[in-house]
Amino acid sequence: MMKIYYQPIVDYIDAQFEAYLQEELKIKRSFNDYHDSRIHVCLYFISPTGHSLKSLDLLTMKNIDSKVNIIPLIAKADTISKNDLQKFKCKIMSELVSNGIQIYQFPTDDETTAQVNSSMNGHLPFAVVGSTDEVKVGKRMVRGRQYPWGVLQVENENHSDFVKLRDILLNTNMEDLKEQTHTWHYEHYRCCKLQKMGFTDVGPDNQPVSFQEIYEAKRQEFSDQCQREEEELKQKFMQRVKEKETTFKEAEKELQDKFEHLKRVQQEETMKLEEERRQLEEEIIDFYKMKAASETLQTQACTNIKKDKDRKK
Repeated sequence: MMKIYYQPIVDYIDAQFEAYLQEELKIKRSFNDYHDSRIHVCLYFISPTGHSLKSLDLLTMKNIDSKVNIIPLIAKADTISKNDLQKFKCKIMSELVSNGIQIYQFPTDDETTAQVNSSMNGHLPFAVVGSTDEVKVGKRMVRGRQYPWGVLQVENENHSDFVKLRDILLNTNMEDLKEQTHTWHYEHYRCCKLQKMGFTDVGPDNQPVSFQEIYEAKRQEFSDQCQREEEELKQKFMQRVKEKETTFKEAEKELQDKFEHLKRVQQEETMKLEEERRQLEEEIIDFYKMKAASETLQTQACTNIKKDKDRKK
């Protein structure tokens, strides 16, 4: 269930890397006009519980620490006392280390920024307070929060680490953040992407392989795969055609058998009717013969009766 929450973040970061990679792979690249939308820093806000990190926080940071520079921040830090805040910071850093989560460390290899960055690394995670309101402190207006006990000033380093965060991001380490994104996070994405596509720097014999050779091999492999799939589709199509032909032939044979059966039944019925008609005609002929014979006998009888009467006279 937790994967649902952090997956859009991962997908968005990868989408920016993918857009840059596609521009980089073009034949005619135009990085001067290209808008680099890669994410150079993730300010990860942590709830000021004062106890430990939530499992969702650990899981999210674990899944994005190889994709973006993470700077952890404690939000609404004015809700925790000074002593509890320092303990909470130590607790957070300890949990990050024990869970193998890599956060952005300000570089200390440059002499001009080594001291400042070393000090800032000791302040991680930064405890910040935000406000959109301006309140009056003495004779000047400052951005802060008005409480019954006094005013919390956002840009007062005794109240919040906001100024430290702003300076360390915009003034001191902006270029390093971009460089880390390009040389580490983007390169990691690019290598994984190309390896997933089958590209490599060396062949099976550990000899260097040119990009052109891999491209031609991949192209040939893709062509062979398309041809195999085409042959498989043809075979499946021919198999289905044969199956359909067999089905049609069986249906045709079944219809032909039914037709022959009906034809035989019709012929038998016709012969039966013909026989009955012949018998009927014979019976009619016999009837007319009997009728004629009867009429002849009747005529003879009438003639004999007439002769007898004449004889008596």
